[in-house]
Amino acid sequence: MTRPFPLEILKTLSKTRSDQASRKLGQVNRRHYEEQKKLDMLIRFRTDYEGRYQAVIQTGGAFETLMNFQHFLERLDEAVRQQRAVVAQADGEVSQGQATVQKAHRQVRSMEVLSERHSSREQERTIRIEQKVQDEQVGQRIARLLSEAK
Repeated sequence: MTRPFPLEILKTLSKTRSDQASRKLGQVNRRHYEEQKKLDMLIRFRTDYEGRYQAVIQTGGAFETLMNFQHFLERLDEAVRQQRAVVAQADGEVSQGQATVQKAHRQVRSMEVLSERHSSREQERTIRIEQKVQDEQVGQRIARLLSEAK
C-alpha cells in the first residue's frame, strides 16, 4: 500500500496561493491599464486645449481669455503630473505582482517535484515488496517440491 504524500497540504496551499497571486496580478494589470488610459486621455485633452490656446493667441484673443487658458493649462499639467504618479505606482504594483506570481509558481513546481519524487519512491517500494512476496512464494513452492520429492 502506498503512503500518501506527507506534504500534500503544503502542495495544495502553494497552488491556492499561486492562484490567488495570479488573480491579484490580473486585477493590478487591469488597474494599471485603466490608470494609463486616464493619463492618455488627460494628455490628449491637454494637447487639444493647447492647440485651442495657440489658436486664440494667433487670432489675438483678449488678455482675460488668455489668462483663463493659461490657468486651465496649469491645472491640466498638475492633473497630468498626478496621474503619472498614479501610473508609476501602478507600475510598481504590477512589478511586485509579477514577482509574487513567479515566486508562487516556483513554490508550486517545487511541491510538484517533491510529490513526483515521493510517488517514484513509493512505486519502487511497492515493486520491491511485490518482488519479495513473489520470491517468498517461489521459495515456498521450491521447498514444497523438494520436500515432496524426498
